[in-house]
Amino acid sequence: MSESAGKALDILFYLANVNDSVTLARLSRETGVNKATALRYLNVLESKGVVERCNSGWTLGLSLFELGSKVPVRQLVAEKVRPIIERLARESGESVNLAYLAGDTAIFLDRAEANRSLRMRSMPGDRLPLYCTGVGKAILSQLTDDRIRAILGPGPLKKVTESTITEPEDIINEVNKARGLGFGADKEEFEIGLTCYAMPLRLPGSDFVGAISISGPTARMKNIEIRNRFLSLLAQAVQDSTDVLLPYHFHAHAEKKAGG
Repeated sequence: MSESAGKALDILFYLANVNDSVTLARLSRETGVNKATALRYLNVLESKGVVERCNSGWTLGLSLFELGSKVPVRQLVAEKVRPIIERLARESGESVNLAYLAGDTAIFLDRAEANRSLRMRSMPGDRLPLYCTGVGKAILSQLTDDRIRAILGPGPLKKVTESTITEPEDIINEVNKARGLGFGADKEEFEIGLTCYAMPLRLPGSDFVGAISISGPTARMKNIEIRNRFLSLLAQAVQDSTDVLLPYHFHAHAEKKAGG
């Protein structure tokens, strides 16, 4: 085994035996890996979803849990939430998306479409930027500002459309607004003519960070009455999804802890 692989595994085994997030300083001290080297490995592991930044420290990530689980979390989420997003698509008449955080991007996990819904260019399995999509902003709203800065980098970010916000601090302001409102909005920032509203999908006690969104033509979505109706439907869908997932998730999470 190479020295690099050995040190990466040392870090993973160390995190597996700690019940809470660990600061870089503590991890370096207790593993004997210097800070610069440890941070380099942590950044690589984070990009693969194996570790995550949490509460100013580091903890095991969702991908590692999936490796040891017979039913991956994302598969479980997609299976249980599918009927709910299908219902939401019927009720709203628009496209509904389910996404989750993977490294520094969002991945579309599933989609449901109504007959009249606008066909989007992204499909399930596609990776999307966090900073200019509704699901991305809803996902970022669940993270700390420090972690958001680490994900975004120094900027400016790629301008996808004329409406795209590219400066990291401006994006953080948008995310703070999303936290306060309870939903993230993408107003033609990723695709011209398309507006999206998204709400966080949280599974307390888990590493899953997701969101559910409704996307449709801007001309329809900017109507205040329609927007408010959609946000109400979206909130109900998120609550129903959480209720359906919690029993399954906590069972799996307990197994992970017991076997870790």
